[in-house]
Amino acid sequence: MKNRAAIIESVDLISADVVGLAKIIFEFSELSYEEYKSAETLMDFLKGKGFSVESPAIEELPTSFIASYGSSGPRVAVMAEYDALPEIGHACGHNLICTTSIAAAVALKNSGAIDEAGGTVVVVGCPAEERGGAKRVLVEKGVFDDMSAALIIHPASMSTGFDISYALKTFSVEYFGKAAHAAADPAKGVNALDAVIQMFNGISAMRQQLPEKVRVHGIITNGGQSFNTIPDYSSAEIGIRALTMEEVDKVSEKFRRVVEAGALATGCEFLLKQTEQMEEVYVNVPIARLLDKNFESVGEETTPRTYEQGVGSTDVGSVTHVLPAIQGYIDITGGKDIPTHTKEFASCASSDYGYKAMLRAAKAMALTVYDLLSDQSVLKEAVDYFEERRKEF
Repeated sequence: MKNRAAIIESVDLISADVVGLAKIIFEFSELSYEEYKSAETLMDFLKGKGFSVESPAIEELPTSFIASYGSSGPRVAVMAEYDALPEIGHACGHNLICTTSIAAAVALKNSGAIDEAGGTVVVVGCPAEERGGAKRVLVEKGVFDDMSAALIIHPASMSTGFDISYALKTFSVEYFGKAAHAAADPAKGVNALDAVIQMFNGISAMRQQLPEKVRVHGIITNGGQSFNTIPDYSSAEIGIRALTMEEVDKVSEKFRRVVEAGALATGCEFLLKQTEQMEEVYVNVPIARLLDKNFESVGEETTPRTYEQGVGSTDVGSVTHVLPAIQGYIDITGGKDIPTHTKEFASCASSDYGYKAMLRAAKAMALTVYDLLSDQSVLKEAVDYFEERRKEF
């Protein structure tokens, strides 16, 4: 109990510094793969708190990093995200994700809890969640190979240790036609815009025969440059989501035929590329229950996660496929139904209420890491659950 109280007090003692850090990251609002100032600022903060920092974590991701403190024994990762969205900035609250994890890690060090429990807390700096799913690359390159467990807490309109997510694949589609004057010589053209419109019409028809909880959505990224020229080029970005990657793959094959049909109908050539992949989250129930318990111990009311609250995709899923891991949620809206990826949610991520919620999340996260490191039976339960669930992968 003494260490738990010391952890909570340690978060309070660094609260002004951490809130200041969250405000700085919010102002930077750097896009995926461009988070140079954010990563440098976070690393400097951790170095100043006595953490050993390695940067980049892997060469493929220059804005990734690993910061650790501890000794031999289990290593528990707390994941930090810090990329923003185009135009609307930190409308997914990643400025609070990184500071939650950093505050938790620093509190574990400053309180002496890590030294007493043994093991190591590791802050994994994870860039490019919004575009690219960079955690999948971190997993593939072995960053999580020596981790015993991993946690992250995401801002939301409710608090819970549990998550539901879609598996996701994204695609780029390009059509290549032939330009012609739209008034003088239209018959000489091959209309690439018609092809991409046919594709979207085909997607709309395909949706009628798709299972529940499958999502297909996208945008036209290039539809021509001049109204009086038959477009010789068009492009689009499409995302396909389902509850399992197996279902995503089935729908992706149907989608491929729809893309081909757009080309056949118009006489265009096409190029289809997969650009991103995010696995579904496999929740580690023992760790999720532990986080729920620790949320409640710091005065945070928890709410069961349901599909009605809205479900997205996250590259945290890739991490949950290789070790015991969770993505929890912290309410930064005061229970108001404010969707992420909106200007309104960005306002919540830079509000006094949001900062106070972030500090409560840091306390709950730090307590959960301490539970995993200080009691071998707790970590063993999480590992055993993962190994049993892994048989389903």
